[in-house]
Amino acid sequence: MTDTHHTICRACHAGCGVLVELDNGEPVAVKGDPDDPLFKGFCCIKGQNFHKTRSSPKRLLHSQKRQADGSYRTIPVAQAMDEIADKITALIGKQGPRTLATYSGTMAANASAANGAMSSAWLKATGSRMGFNSNTIDQPGKMVAAALHGHWMAPSNNFAEADVLLLVGANPLVSMSGGVPHSNPGRTLTDALNAGLTLIVIDPRRSETARRARLHLQSKPGEDIPLLAAIVHTIINEQLFDNAFVAEEVDGLATLSDAVAPFSPHKVAERVGLDAADIETAARLFAGSSKGVVTAGTGPNMSGNTTLLEYLVLSLNTLCGRWQRAGERVHEPATLGQPTLAKAQAIAPYPDYAYDFGERIRVRNLSNTAAGLPTAALADEILKPGEGQVKALISHGGNPVAAWPDQLKTIDAMRALELLVQIDVTMSATAKMADYVIAVKHPLETPGTSLAQEYLSGYAVGFGATAAYAHYTPAIVSPPAGSDLIEDWEFFYGLAQRMNLQLTFKPISFNGTVRVPGHKLDMHKPPSSDELLDMLTEGSRIPLAQVRQARGGRLYPDPAVYVLPKDPDCTARLDIGNAQMMQDLADQLEQTPRQNNLAMRMVCRRQINVLNSTGMDIPSQSHGKTYNPAYMHSKDIDALGLHTGQTVVIRSARASIRGIVAKDDNLRRGLVSMTHCWGGRPEEDEDYVNIGANTGRLSSVDSDYEKYTGMPRMSNIPVQVLPLA
Repeated sequence: MTDTHHTICRACHAGCGVLVELDNGEPVAVKGDPDDPLFKGFCCIKGQNFHKTRSSPKRLLHSQKRQADGSYRTIPVAQAMDEIADKITALIGKQGPRTLATYSGTMAANASAANGAMSSAWLKATGSRMGFNSNTIDQPGKMVAAALHGHWMAPSNNFAEADVLLLVGANPLVSMSGGVPHSNPGRTLTDALNAGLTLIVIDPRRSETARRARLHLQSKPGEDIPLLAAIVHTIINEQLFDNAFVAEEVDGLATLSDAVAPFSPHKVAERVGLDAADIETAARLFAGSSKGVVTAGTGPNMSGNTTLLEYLVLSLNTLCGRWQRAGERVHEPATLGQPTLAKAQAIAPYPDYAYDFGERIRVRNLSNTAAGLPTAALADEILKPGEGQVKALISHGGNPVAAWPDQLKTIDAMRALELLVQIDVTMSATAKMADYVIAVKHPLETPGTSLAQEYLSGYAVGFGATAAYAHYTPAIVSPPAGSDLIEDWEFFYGLAQRMNLQLTFKPISFNGTVRVPGHKLDMHKPPSSDELLDMLTEGSRIPLAQVRQARGGRLYPDPAVYVLPKDPDCTARLDIGNAQMMQDLADQLEQTPRQNNLAMRMVCRRQINVLNSTGMDIPSQSHGKTYNPAYMHSKDIDALGLHTGQTVVIRSARASIRGIVAKDDNLRRGLVSMTHCWGGRPEEDEDYVNIGANTGRLSSVDSDYEKYTGMPRMSNIPVQVLPLA
């Protein structure tokens, strides 16, 4: 018997509305829901194979415990929680709560927003503040820059009303985020271009998105900051900015003008690898349009100076007045999230909380930031002896061995831990080093909502959707017969029970508007997943009970949300001339020369068929490509005396990896482009044809890192490419 169910694809952050076909209770096919008003039938290859990750022979159906000889044996999850709780209690009793840390990866919230909220509640209850997440090794500058710049209390121009879009190293047709809404980005961009949208892309690769741009600035990697400064210089010099908005709401124009004076297009053109006329054209196209935004992606953020990059992005948006004004309708108000208070006024900068507050890190003079604790410093917190040393780590929704920078140091850190717990669906690279691997349910086996997708609009300018949308899904299928599986949140709740901790469950907000107090959970009677979702969405603009009644995703435009006028006594202003950022910009005038024997640059790229370290082991999803190719321009391949399909050694100042040469003439000359998060540990390197290579091994957390966020250079890494001897 076959039947079809509406659900949410949770293979990535996009959360597409999809249809799952069941045959005798087992999922056999996933396709886009043509009746979904936001996604309109879209479902990428990850979603089309979503059900196969559930039935994969590599899926864990039982939790695992590491044995003395390094092998693993099945352990009942209840027993695993007993033992883990005892070990953590003993460590905290001996060395204090700072000995315990958690890491939440990209997939932590994809299955359910309850997972991250419960993890945070548990960590807080233990007394530890050592909670780390993947944001600080991706685009942490967005949050830190916002603290230095200030916030506009209304959204930026929405894509639905934009007539221009400037993307800096973002490729939303593949990444499903940044600039173009994550809901059906290909169709959405096509419709917008047909309606007259001007698309400008800055990218060293002629990416899938860049190919559709009116103007593609194929600049050198790592030169986005001087390029943005040249665009700002042109806009100020030619008086193209929004004079009225800047005069009323913004400080620092004269300071910024002085800072970008040395960055005229003619002065930086050679450095960034472009014609000055094209830089000026980009500035005039962007400033000359009425609505639209500039946003930056992962690549430029990983290339160094993430905070300054994002500060210039915000300053460029503010110069051109790309914020909604009083009386305008908010296109994407919170639906299941906490209601948005939209006002046409600024929240003043709060530099004291940008990058030096809260928990301090014991290395490199780092501290907590507006983006969170620096994940790139966690390996050192584990390895460095002394008071405050981290000796227990619980990782969920992520894969540190594959995803963290400086893989060699990460591996050393994982080995040094007294307790490593990995919550996972397979024996990932990190799971293979863990003391305990907690097997968890597949998202199709759990209820979920579109709440996590609403957070995207609060993440940064240019993210989110174009309408007020909500979707609830029950569990579609039961866990496989004979399995012993739990949800991520159940693990943290179970530990709390065993450790006699009281948990307070709070909604998560990215815009600071939470008005609902936390719920003290009954620590004797576990809540259901649906009860937690009710708590997370309490006080939402649209009640979750109403959303549950719909079949599939729906739009909920009413009650409408409009931008309120500025308070009469508001004196707060945005700042585009922060002194520290201006000094960092001045430091950019001293260009760092390339190392003599490392003439090439390694740059990162994304693939639509995988998300970080997930999806590689599904044959129909990977297209039979079991490794991440080392893409180079054909002229570079010839100049190095190489050929496609050849194995090469790619060496940085830190380490080396192997790669298989592939041609990509969409790249600038002098680059090697590879997808991150592939490969295994060094002892698995001989199997590179089947598992790929880990580009994180080429980076170092000890050098070339940003002083605010601790984020090291993870792209635009100087390398040498040699034939494998």
